[in-house]
Amino acid sequence: MSDWNSNQYMKFGAERTQPSIDLVNRIADTKPKHILDIGCGPGNSTHRLAEQFPNADILGVDYSEDMLKKAQATYPELKFEQSRMPDDLDKLNGKFDLIFSNACIHWIPDHESLLPAIFDKLNDGGTLAVQIPYIQKAPFYRLLNLLAHTVEWKKLASIHNFHNLLPEDYYDILGRLSDNFNIWETTYYHTVHSHDGVIEWYKGSGLRPYLDMLSDEEQPEFLADLTEIISENFPRRANGSIILKMPRLFFTAKK
Repeated sequence: MSDWNSNQYMKFGAERTQPSIDLVNRIADTKPKHILDIGCGPGNSTHRLAEQFPNADILGVDYSEDMLKKAQATYPELKFEQSRMPDDLDKLNGKFDLIFSNACIHWIPDHESLLPAIFDKLNDGGTLAVQIPYIQKAPFYRLLNLLAHTVEWKKLASIHNFHNLLPEDYYDILGRLSDNFNIWETTYYHTVHSHDGVIEWYKGSGLRPYLDMLSDEEQPEFLADLTEIISENFPRRANGSIILKMPRLFFTAKK
């Protein structure tokens, strides 16, 4: 898959950062000395962690060169490294008091093995804090899946780039790791001003693997078809704006 585009991603920077703010607030009473931010992206979540825990040693890791370049340019006072999870977990020195991950691990397969491996990098008494999009409940992905299974776009039907489990599955995994864990769901109602705005949001994230499979000639046709479906299912509200409903799943666990 092609590299991320940090500028496209941060067109909705405030909206994308809000879940990390909410997750940090949930663990604000902890006192971590060493923090790992997995999938730090352009550094927005790492920056929020640094604001909340100014005395902690914080490392943000991501595999995307473009995202890391943006992070380092925006927050030169913070530490960032290129790392691919879970392959590079063992290459990280020591253990951590807080391992944080905002909107990342749904791109990584096999959460049954991934979460125990991450949990093992925690010090005793440490905290795991994770947020992922709740793909199974997101209206956009339901429509995207329907379009990908039409005759014209059937070559996209085989794409499986999201590895989310259901909340009940995470309950079972976390229950094997910890006696002190919490799972909750929040749905964000973001505002966009056109149906093209919905497309712009997802061009920075979930549409990437689909667009990668299409030629330069096919991409505008596909996006036009997708925009038509979105227009039919995302009505304008009384003020003319469009609600982009974004369900997200959170969980924390104490070691």
